[in-house]
Amino acid sequence: MKKATIEDMELGNLIFGNSRGEYVVPRDEHQDLFQEFLENNGFDAYGHYKNKEYFENKTFIIRPYYWGEDEAIAQLPNFVYKLMNFEINWYKYPMRDAYSNQDINIETFKSILNDCEDSMKENFNG
Repeated sequence: MKKATIEDMELGNLIFGNSRGEYVVPRDEHQDLFQEFLENNGFDAYGHYKNKEYFENKTFIIRPYYWGEDEAIAQLPNFVYKLMNFEINWYKYPMRDAYSNQDINIETFKSILNDCEDSMKENFNG
C-alpha cells in the first residue's frame, strides 16, 4: 500500500464522501478477495448481513457505506479487523476509493479474511 494523498481520491469522495485513511487500498488487488469473502459468508455486495445495518462478532466488523446525515456514524470505519485494529474505509461500496490505517500486504489481507471467515463458521456452529 502507498501513503494516501489528496490526488489519490475520487472527486465525489473528496467532496461528499467519508472515505479517508493513511494508506490507499489497491482496489485491483483487494476488491475481488473481499467480494468473494462477502459472498461466501452470506453478505450482500455492499456488506449487509441478513438485512442488518452492520455486522459484528469478536473478530471483525463490517459496516456498509453510510448514506445518512449523522457525521458520527459516517466517520466509523467500514471494516475493522479487531485483532490488529486494522480499519478500512471505502466510498459507496467495498474497496472503491478505499483507505486503511495500516500498511499491510496482500498476503496479510488474505490472512485477515481467512480469520474472519473462520470466525463466521464459529458463529454458525456456536
